[in-house]
Amino acid sequence: MVRTLETQENVMAAELGFAPLLANDIILLTLEMCVGEIPLIFSLPIEQVLSLGPRLIQEGAQAISISAPRGTLPADNASLITGRLYGPTLFPQTLETVYSAVKIGLPIIGAGGVWTKENVDAMVSVGALAVQVDVAVWTPNSIFSAPTA
Repeated sequence: MVRTLETQENVMAAELGFAPLLANDIILLTLEMCVGEIPLIFSLPIEQVLSLGPRLIQEGAQAISISAPRGTLPADNASLITGRLYGPTLFPQTLETVYSAVKIGLPIIGAGGVWTKENVDAMVSVGALAVQVDVAVWTPNSIFSAPTA
């Protein structure tokens, strides 16, 4: 997955996302192949942020973001549905990861479970470089959703 981000200075960046727990050497090779004129943000599973993040920054990435974790739920017909998890219950774990990442000097974008302005403020207060809002953007009546006509 690749997303672009425009900052306040109108600098574009590309965010690269990876399959959960993809081998570190594959992610590092991707960084080596992609380093260029556009800043790169690497979206990592929470389990790899503190272990791989510093190396990615050292090798040329501009920032690390936290990707949505994956999970599985039972479906109505005894099958399973697997996919990304979203929601406010992710916030305590992601806030702790952002806090820990900042303590080791990692430029990190807070993401995961961000549903309120207070969540955003908490991420910024522990040192997040920026904050990505969870699916609250698509939730009617959320402070982050677009106004309805």
